[in-house]
Amino acid sequence: MSNKLYIGNIDKQVSEDEIRQLFLDRGIALQDVLLKSGYAFAECEDQAAVDNAIDKLAGKFHLVKWRFRIEAWT
Repeated sequence: MSNKLYIGNIDKQVSEDEIRQLFLDRGIALQDVLLKSGYAFAECEDQAAVDNAIDKLAGKFHLVKWRFRIEAWT
């Protein structure tokens, strides 16, 4: 499996630092983040971190006004 996440439905006002902090506040360190307009790709330490991120954040949290969509990216 891949250690990468797709993070979708991101408000355009949200910065890479805010995404990193959101994950870090939940014990998930992101190694690389590629933020685009409305979505991002991120790399985690391992598959357990990917699973943890999906469990803790997918459809459950939002920044600004949008609820994140988070899934494993292969």
